Amino acid sequence: MVEIKQIKKRYGKKSILGDITFQVVPGEALAIVGRNGCGKTTLLQIMAGVLKADGGQLSYFGHEMTKETKAFRKLCGYVPQENPLLEELSVKDNIRLWGGVQSEAAREILAYFELEELLNTKVEKLSGGMKRRLAIACALLERPPLLLLDEPTAALDIYYQESIHRWMAEYKKQGGIIIMSTHDEHEISWADRCLFIQEGRVEELTKEEKSMERIQSRICGRRILGKC
Repeated sequence: MVEIKQIKKRYGKKSILGDITFQVVPGEALAIVGRNGCGKTTLLQIMAGVLKADGGQLSYFGHEMTKETKAFRKLCGYVPQENPLLEELSVKDNIRLWGGVQSEAAREILAYFELEELLNTKVEKLSGGMKRRLAIACALLERPPLLLLDEPTAALDIYYQESIHRWMAEYKKQGGIIIMSTHDEHEISWADRCLFIQEGRVEELTKEEKSMERIQSRICGRRILGKC
């Protein structure tokens, strides 16, 4: 189980996150939604160990992560919204930096994401979709039970979106936990649960409230449907 308790984060005098608390169990996908700048990316960065919270606790499968920071790499895979790859290096060299290419797990992941024939290709020559697939593959090399995705299919065409969505469904089916920041209607609908962040607070939406129209209405600050 993943437990987030009273996570807080401030930038100067501005509070970005305040007392964020929720739990996620194996085999569950959680979507995090809210307007741009509401703290979604900040929360994922804290959960990935990239950013330090000002208060609160992260407990992953019985490990207190604020005390066991080396466990982040083993228990958690993180794919940021921005490209984390080294463009001037080859696919193989990027994978080596993240955990190697010789393990059975790595070979399986490379095959699934159709990267085997691209190992000697420089990342800068890959399409946006292939770069995204490679970033996710790198995050999976340690076979983490938790995966954090920041806008996993943003700016991708339908082919790559569907491919990544199929993989996400398989990962969840095998007991993995997915926590993702997203604006994608399919991902929000597919997720088992949905959290809405506003003014540093988090609220779990009901099944009826997960529709894009209802979410957009909340983001706009309106009780009726319409454009912002």
